Amino acid sequence: MDLNTLNRLDKLRRLKSRGPKTPKWLKPYHLLFMAFLAVFIFGAIIKILEQNH
Repeated sequence: MDLNTLNRLDKLRRLKSRGPKTPKWLKPYHLLFMAFLAVFIFGAIIKILEQNH
């Protein structure tokens, strides 16, 4: 095998090992979204606890 073929195989193996890639539009916002969701759920739980008292 020549060098080009080896390089191509190496590149393919590296791409495969990287795993599932997150879409580019999601990257900056996924942490914000998670934080907002957590706050929302927390608020809902507090409301429910207040109603029970």
